[in-house]
Amino acid sequence: MSRDGRQPAAAGIRRLTDATVRTLPIGAGALYRVGMSAVAAARELRSFLRRHGSRTPGSAAVALDALTSVVPADCVSLSVWDATRGRHRTLASSYPRALTGFFDELMHADPLFVRVRSSGEPTRIRDITERQRQGPIFERVIHPSGFRDGVTHCLFAADGRYVGMLNASSARPSIIDDDVVGLLDLLGDDLAAALDPIVPATAPTGRLHDGVTQGFAVRPDGSVRSLTPRARPDLLVVAPALAAVVRRIGRGAPPERLHLIDGDAVYAVEVHGSGHEAVVLHLLVPPPSGLSVRELQVLAGLAHGLTNGEIAHVHGIGARTVATHVEHVLEKTGCRNRVEAACHAARLGISLCVPSPRPPGP
Repeated sequence: MSRDGRQPAAAGIRRLTDATVRTLPIGAGALYRVGMSAVAAARELRSFLRRHGSRTPGSAAVALDALTSVVPADCVSLSVWDATRGRHRTLASSYPRALTGFFDELMHADPLFVRVRSSGEPTRIRDITERQRQGPIFERVIHPSGFRDGVTHCLFAADGRYVGMLNASSARPSIIDDDVVGLLDLLGDDLAAALDPIVPATAPTGRLHDGVTQGFAVRPDGSVRSLTPRARPDLLVVAPALAAVVRRIGRGAPPERLHLIDGDAVYAVEVHGSGHEAVVLHLLVPPPSGLSVRELQVLAGLAHGLTNGEIAHVHGIGARTVATHVEHVLEKTGCRNRVEAACHAARLGISLCVPSPRPPGP
């Protein structure tokens, strides 16, 4: 029992009420298997953090209870760093309230904490020399509470920002061994990402699992590997504009988007850099701006500065028909003239695919 009369966090996994479990995301109950080894518990916690994070007090409390199967401590807390206020804000804690208040209001200013934060590694009491064991953390938390072992793990985002900390304390000596420190170090990146108020952007390739988006990767030597069953690397051959974008991305240009017209089909295409490769994602879509496919073809001609007669020749239709399509394009896109329509086409990245060359017949 802790000094404020509450059960220590180590009992938290075993005392969740049915009502609490019902509010947890599906699968989170796996965190509460009694008797789970510390390594297995760390894996379960990492999986939970990647799915649900710990930015809210509710999810942080779940993560905190799971941590008690990893860290054999009497008290544990998770605190996020509030950069605007220059102080911590504890999301979940099994420490007495007064100690949690110290973590929030004063700990960041303690020179000892500043050194621990600068080290970037989980730091235990035993890692601190006798000479350094002084100041507010020892005088107001460790010594008065009778803690004989403990660890502070400062957490950093992938870009180096400090995002928060984990604290754990025990009245038993030498309980937080090197294996525990190793597990905390292993969990560090996931704990940091779970606390980080800036949610990282989802990689565009995540859409390749939606069953609709298709894709392929282009290596620097021009070779291609398909990433999905219905990928169309042949678009590089029939769409010179796409091939040009891929070359630019390969030289480090930012992502680009296109709309490719291939016969009666329209593809929304994105090209992203990934290491030394260019990743091309494509998806069948309705024509943008409420246009028909033919109107989109006419708009592509306007983007290339073609006259009505030239557009008519390309598509095998009459010049008057093209003029009617141009009127519809201007009306639907809200453009006042052909120049504005051409700019609109450029913003959409509209480009025609050329017919694939036919193999020679017998």
